[in-house]
Amino acid sequence: MPLLLDNREVAAAMRAEEYVETMEQAFRELGAGRAVNSLRVDTCVPFDGYTPDLKRATAAHIRELPLDADPVYAAPTIAAAKAAGDIVYRLKTVTGGLPACGMMAVRISTHFDTQLEIAGVLRRVKLPLAPGWQFMSMIVLLSLETGEVLGMLPDSHIQKMRVGGTTALGVKLLARADSENVGVLGSGAQAEAALECTAAIMKLKRVRVYSPTRENRERFAKTLSERIGVEVVPVDSARQAFERADIVLAATSSYDPVYDPEWLAPGMHLGIGTLLEDDVRTFKSSRQIVVSLKPFGGTSDFVQNFVMGKKKRGATFGQLINKKAEQFDWDSYVELGDLLNERAAARHSADEITHHLNNNGCGMQFAAAGARILENARRMGLGTELSGDFFLQKEHT
Repeated sequence: MPLLLDNREVAAAMRAEEYVETMEQAFRELGAGRAVNSLRVDTCVPFDGYTPDLKRATAAHIRELPLDADPVYAAPTIAAAKAAGDIVYRLKTVTGGLPACGMMAVRISTHFDTQLEIAGVLRRVKLPLAPGWQFMSMIVLLSLETGEVLGMLPDSHIQKMRVGGTTALGVKLLARADSENVGVLGSGAQAEAALECTAAIMKLKRVRVYSPTRENRERFAKTLSERIGVEVVPVDSARQAFERADIVLAATSSYDPVYDPEWLAPGMHLGIGTLLEDDVRTFKSSRQIVVSLKPFGGTSDFVQNFVMGKKKRGATFGQLINKKAEQFDWDSYVELGDLLNERAAARHSADEITHHLNNNGCGMQFAAAGARILENARRMGLGTELSGDFFLQKEHT
């Protein structure tokens, strides 16, 4: 019978170190050709393409959005996003499968994206417009044996933890074993997960965090200090986060590079969260560049973009990802799967600057993490069982 879980139950069902273990299994299987992913698909409707009635209704809804509706974005950020007017509704889907766990996964999420400058940097802000000022994102887990639905869960917790687990896997494979000082750029959910998963596998002594909004970095420092048992100190600049750091983790909403290559020091490991916030000038400092996965399908694209209308407008997030991807020499990089299947070496020396670009999510990550979550949840008595008949039919399609 399919198991329905809420975010609280998902969080209770799997620890940070398990996400690192699960991502290691998943990328080893992917590198061996035993997993499959599809391109992410972004299907977008710009606000200026809405019908007049829908536009008025949505605009009224945005005006009602409280400035404290989101636990991460500060009130001035929400206010700026509401005033921007450049909103795109984005339906995002990604699929993948992992035979080792007998599962396929489909991730479905909807966003109301805005693009605006904050502290001189172009950023993406998502507006929570679902009832209760929330977001709608979910994962459906499907059996490779029978095709039936095995589980349904919201993606908030698993999404950030599979990213954090993959970033921490890069740390495990590439950082010096004696690394203990960490700098963090970003203060949102994915930055939290990156640090939490890294702390689960490394003995950390010192953490510094920077994000442009003081309140956000102070909240992050307080929350993560309690969570990982290591003091996290907020600092006033990105450069300060790099000072004496053995590991630097970046997980931000920036559309531009978030650091200067001059800040790198011998022996440092960089774990960068997106193509947009990375700086290609840094690559010459590293003997090799490790990416989570390379583009597939014969192009440099990671996202298939379908945008309604032909009027000139700012590029969507997926379009910017693809455009930035064109700057990268993908054939010269190695994947996590190459390291895990011993087709490439990891760190070559203590002084080497290692660089892991956790560049794109893939469906098999959700299959891998989802399978373990379902197994743990059933053992722990979590979740609500649904009737499998609801999702089945006699007619083929």
